[in-house]
Amino acid sequence: MKTAVETIFVGKDRRCNRHFLQMCSHYLFDPVACTPASGWEKGQVENQVGLVRERFFTPRLRFKNLHELNAWLLDKCIVYAKAHRHAVTASVSKTSLVRFDNNKYSVAGSAVGRPVEVQAIPIAS
Repeated sequence: MKTAVETIFVGKDRRCNRHFLQMCSHYLFDPVACTPASGWEKGQVENQVGLVRERFFTPRLRFKNLHELNAWLLDKCIVYAKAHRHAVTASVSKTSLVRFDNNKYSVAGSAVGRPVEVQAIPIAS
């Protein structure tokens, strides 16, 4: 991303600009660059979309209307959620972060070094 990276070195080494590094520090994440022209490194999001397509839309189904599709999809999501865990115990790092589902989330400083229960809860729109 040209707005964040000043210089690209060999491999994954980058020199990020000062403003981008300040944002990373504020939101407590470390930037990880992908190797140019290495598409296999950037596939996490695409793989997850493909997984959902394969899991819920294969074979290709037909519905009378959008309401029928949404009702069917809601049922499938509920069945999937009941079959898979969505609460885990994790420990909080020294930087007040907890890792869940390959993401890091900030928590209260009072929880540092203590076990916490992390729950994945869907947000209703």
